[in-house]
Amino acid sequence: MMKNIFSMAMRKPLILLAALLLTGCSGSFLDRFKNMEKESVKAVENDFAFSGYTDHWQNVYSRQYRYGNLYRINIPDLEKSILQSKVDVAESLGIPGLQMQEGFVNGLVRVNYAILENPTVDQLKDAFNSTADILAFVERTSETGKMLSEKDPMKVCSLHNYQSKAKDFSTLSAFVLQNGKKNLYVALGEKTQLAMLNGIIKNTKEVVTGYDMKRGWFACESNIRTVTCAPGNPIDVMGMGMNEGNSWFVFNGYQEFNAHNQIVDWVNEANNVVIADLGSAPIYGCDDYDGLQVQMMGASELWLKFREEKHGYLFRNMPNVKDINDQMPEAKYDGYYANIGQANQINHSDKPFVIRTGPTLGGLTNSMVLFNKKGDSFDRAKMWDAIMSRRAVAVAEKGVIMGSDQFRQAMQLLYLDRVYLEDYFGDRLHLNSRVEGKDLHITVSNLYSHQISGTITVGLPKGVTMKGDALQKVQLTAGSTKELVLELTPSVEAMGSIHPIVVKFDGDNASKSTMASLDLAPVISEHQLLYGPASGFQFPVTVHNFTDNENVDVKISIASKDNPNKVLATDIKSAQIKKGTFATVIFDIKQASGSYIVTTEALGTKAQSQVGISDEAGEVALKEVDIDGDGVNEYVMENDQVRVTLLTTGARIIEYYLKSKDDNLFFKLWPEKPNDVDRPFREWGFYPYGGFEDFLGQASVETHKVYKAEVVKKGGSYAEVKMTADFYGSVIEKTFSLYGNTPLLGIRFALTMIHPEMNVLGPQPILSIGKTHGTEDKFIIPEVGGNQEYIMNPNKMWGKTLTLQEGWNAGYDTRENISFVGAYPVHRPYFLHMWMNLETNGDSHYPYTELQPWLPLYQNTTSYFSYYMWAAGSSWETGVKELRDRNLITER
Repeated sequence: MMKNIFSMAMRKPLILLAALLLTGCSGSFLDRFKNMEKESVKAVENDFAFSGYTDHWQNVYSRQYRYGNLYRINIPDLEKSILQSKVDVAESLGIPGLQMQEGFVNGLVRVNYAILENPTVDQLKDAFNSTADILAFVERTSETGKMLSEKDPMKVCSLHNYQSKAKDFSTLSAFVLQNGKKNLYVALGEKTQLAMLNGIIKNTKEVVTGYDMKRGWFACESNIRTVTCAPGNPIDVMGMGMNEGNSWFVFNGYQEFNAHNQIVDWVNEANNVVIADLGSAPIYGCDDYDGLQVQMMGASELWLKFREEKHGYLFRNMPNVKDINDQMPEAKYDGYYANIGQANQINHSDKPFVIRTGPTLGGLTNSMVLFNKKGDSFDRAKMWDAIMSRRAVAVAEKGVIMGSDQFRQAMQLLYLDRVYLEDYFGDRLHLNSRVEGKDLHITVSNLYSHQISGTITVGLPKGVTMKGDALQKVQLTAGSTKELVLELTPSVEAMGSIHPIVVKFDGDNASKSTMASLDLAPVISEHQLLYGPASGFQFPVTVHNFTDNENVDVKISIASKDNPNKVLATDIKSAQIKKGTFATVIFDIKQASGSYIVTTEALGTKAQSQVGISDEAGEVALKEVDIDGDGVNEYVMENDQVRVTLLTTGARIIEYYLKSKDDNLFFKLWPEKPNDVDRPFREWGFYPYGGFEDFLGQASVETHKVYKAEVVKKGGSYAEVKMTADFYGSVIEKTFSLYGNTPLLGIRFALTMIHPEMNVLGPQPILSIGKTHGTEDKFIIPEVGGNQEYIMNPNKMWGKTLTLQEGWNAGYDTRENISFVGAYPVHRPYFLHMWMNLETNGDSHYPYTELQPWLPLYQNTTSYFSYYMWAAGSSWETGVKELRDRNLITER
């Protein structure tokens, strides 16, 4: 017995020692393996150049890159391309060989100088006795010219372009020589060249001394109020342009004119540091855009009438041919859209012109410069006066400049100079600002070759304060960058809105302003309209904390809709929420059947929801089945009145089938595929699955996404399925509920977005009521001013934006007596967008009607939306009544 004890006692340390030795050996063994030395891998680079004639004379300089032998991309050779653009501009000026030292014109326009033509050296010497600045036009073959040629710093252009191969090609050098405070501006070339340059310099000085230059973007676009995703709201776009020296903007997005008042308010809130106006091609500059329906304005007469009523301006493309049948002849419109393919016509026409900048992703390469009387105030009226009086130039990609000779040639010469324009617009000072969470980030970069110093001031919107001084002194050495991070604290009044923050840099030799958008989420986000069973249901509330207090109390109070002052029940929950972040608390609501108002309170704010509750009755069955055999289950919810089929692909209702009429009220192509399924990038366009789906981007970001599905309640008095998908950090959740012994079907959305370009959602039923979809179907909209009825036009697609008095819309097949009514909170969307689709649609070649509320998606919180629908083999009025009885009709 003692031997066994000794043996066990000795065995434990031996085992431990062996384990330690083995561990040490393993570590030593692996330590001998090292990471491979990673060689510095660069793309394979090759230069390509072409100078000659294809369908026009052109010079191309590019660098071709290959990586892994498969990735290949061509990028313009920047240095050579800029040099070539200067050659092209010189040719446009009529002096193909002009080579100008940068800063030449910058010096001339700032001083009073004497002009000498072909002077002798003695004449130059005598002239400097009475002036410090002389502009001398000297023939290269003269004695003085030969002497100055030896001092010519301009190198012969090294580009092997077609211009330099011309038989009569000769260079004209323009450069500056200095002797202390004396400056000799030399133009050295042939007599005819010198005379032409003399006239251009004189004109340029008259322009810059007589006018202020106002740079801007015409027909730029943002992402405001549209389901089409794009980077940048109007504040962001203006901030980018201001960093380039812009002082005015004319916006032209799909629905931007509907945000006219909001954009004007932002500019006012920013103390009018820029001018902003609106338009919708082809009309701009109107007093307002009330009543404009861009999808119904096909005939030119309608545009002409709207222009007369709203005092706007109509622009169009320059016609390719003279057409006596032109619907909008020259006499009826106000100006042209400029493009480089018709530069000569734009230059020599007497019509006003504009060039469109377009969307941010298009590169924002096109701009305009307007010329306003020197020292005069500049406002919206002066902006339009400059455009309509042709005191403007259009600047296209690669420095192509269009406009009348007076302003175009001045701007072209200033472009060759470079220094004057960069100093005038502060282009060597980069000023950027952005808001991340609760912090304002300001980045200022000095791209000059000398030190700059100045002050940064921050202009905050009303209701927002900042930790730290609103005025910061900075000093930047050449080529340096400095970033400031300032913490923002909004008040409760500022929450739930987007605000501009103006950042200014004022220095001795450089000044600039920019803007950043402060997108503040609502303090409380919740369903504004909700329906549930009397047995109980969940009521989620998301709170964004804008305060320093991380302990947040959230309270709900439930009152009868008929007596909102009498509180029937309350509940309070607490949550830990850091400043600048959000969290969701979930309340359980259990009340008798009836109509209720739920009031939520948090952080000094209140929000109200309209809630309907009904006793449970009837039976709903739910089953999972792979209907189309693709390996992904569909979910079928069914009661005695309707059958509802859900797809996890896109989380959509694909079928809303009314049993009494043997009809699916929704258009449905699935499981069939469109005939053009194999066209290039088919998935980037609207893909017609059908059913009830959402527009988030066009096509929808979620069109082909398979959601994760969870059965919340499999059956009984109601059935419920929740579907969730993550879009690289943004989360969309939809909960589908079918209730017993009624056709009532509900969808509840919870949307947590981190991608600001995804800022408008358009959930919609795609209606095709009855066996056919035609003029027998009418659609009823409760607009402000009364109910309106619409029918399709079988010969023309059209759409309309509608402002609702009550939160519902209806469709009714008058031939088959089938109705559909959808209900949603009336205050949540911007508007209801109605679209009458036909086979002629390039993306979806089928007849149907879309009734799509466009609702904003809030950043840095979870936003909510609910949609309820009712189908019946009876009038649409019956459906509205049934929804109203359940407290599901909201009023403005």
